[in-house]
Amino acid sequence: MPLDRVFIKKDFAGVVDALLADIGSGMGGRVALTDANEGSVVRTLAEAFARELAVCYEQLDAVYRNAYLESAAGPALDNVVALLGIERQCGGHLEGTALFGRGQPAPEDIHIPLGTLVAGRDVPLFATTANAVLGKGERQLMVGVRAVEPGGNTVKANTLATLPRPIAGIDTVGNPGDLVLRQREETDEELRARARRLVQSSNTGTVSALEQAARSLGIQEVQVMENPGGRPGEVEVILGDKDIPADLLEEVRNRLEDVRPAGIVLRCGPATPVFVQITATLTLNAELPEKEQKDIEKRLVTTLTDYFSRLKVGEAVREAKVRSLLLGHDAVVGCGRTGQRPLLEPFVWQDGNGLQSVAYRALLGNGDVLASPGERIGLYPEALPLRLSIEPPKLNLWVDANLTLVAGTPVNGLQARVTNALKDTFDKAAHQAGEDAPAEIAYAALHDAVAAVTGESAIARLRITVIHERDGLAEELDDASGRAHVAAREQPMPRTITLRAETGDV
Repeated sequence: MPLDRVFIKKDFAGVVDALLADIGSGMGGRVALTDANEGSVVRTLAEAFARELAVCYEQLDAVYRNAYLESAAGPALDNVVALLGIERQCGGHLEGTALFGRGQPAPEDIHIPLGTLVAGRDVPLFATTANAVLGKGERQLMVGVRAVEPGGNTVKANTLATLPRPIAGIDTVGNPGDLVLRQREETDEELRARARRLVQSSNTGTVSALEQAARSLGIQEVQVMENPGGRPGEVEVILGDKDIPADLLEEVRNRLEDVRPAGIVLRCGPATPVFVQITATLTLNAELPEKEQKDIEKRLVTTLTDYFSRLKVGEAVREAKVRSLLLGHDAVVGCGRTGQRPLLEPFVWQDGNGLQSVAYRALLGNGDVLASPGERIGLYPEALPLRLSIEPPKLNLWVDANLTLVAGTPVNGLQARVTNALKDTFDKAAHQAGEDAPAEIAYAALHDAVAAVTGESAIARLRITVIHERDGLAEELDDASGRAHVAAREQPMPRTITLRAETGDV
């Protein structure tokens, strides 16, 4: 069968022309009435009928349009949304503005649709009142918002903080000013947007529905895990926010139950905290007063605290990142481990046993700390204070050696081995030096270290010169009575190693 023709609405002039054409055609054996002049009986009758028919067309079109959410208006729209169980909001809703922002200028236009939900902790749910666009190159945009439910007390500034349905490209949201009660009635566009949200929210049993249910109560970070631990038929909702009170947690669980898929076991709880203790030795670029050292330590602690506070659930901590933060201060030129302790050591709470190290499972060989799904890494300075040892700069201790070898001694690779032997000897002494008691190295110890790589019989003469950068003092060691000294902050640096045979340079 052929498809029915699409219905086309005609206006008054179109109906008149169609009637006159049909009357004048004489089709079906009728008498052709062709007098279509103005004022003629034929035209007058056709126009009278056409007017009534055109009015019917308009009325039917209005009925058709008033039956749909997108085209209905006024009282007709009230009747349409009544099928969803909602009514037009009268005055008495909290209203104001919300500031949408991002850290960097937008690479492209970012659309913020009318009805975008904005939530906060312990405040009503709000929705935007107009379509808005954060233009390319811009970082912030102000949009009007209105409470979804009527009534309520004034919402203070900076209380709204999260988007139940995140918008790609939007990093932050908040209300720069107070949100107060207004007496404006809800417009048709706002009512349509609220009806659309209701239809969308009725699609329960999905990951996005679970996320939106938690975010609508002001929870900023929500992670939904399907089949956790390989257990089919289970869903775990991890709440990444800190300090969630018990009553809010219970309210979130009740809201999740309303949208939980049938036959699914649902678990909801806050993320498991993993606390990291930072232990590092920092080297300064100059000797600074104790007050300035305290200021440096305070700034570094603030920087690290800010970094850890922005970590998300399941996000790892890289040792290289922490080192870069510690070296970010202009006065810090070196960052190393303190003794045998790792730079980062993770701890978790164990019932009845307090904080216990979990380095065996969370600390990698490269120093990074991994978080399992459902864990969030952070700091706990009250129990695990940051241990930052600040030291003055290292001073170079230059070591020059002049070694005369017995003729015929093989020299292939000998210079590098002699350099390493001297460096190891001076490094050991540097570790033994105290703040007020320099370590002493006898000529015999240096001679034995070199002889261990060349052979005792290969050394005809060994002369070592030690130059202290701190004062330019030089110490010459070329016999058994020679002594060299290494202070606590001196860093041995073998500089020139000269090898000679008894008959000339090697």
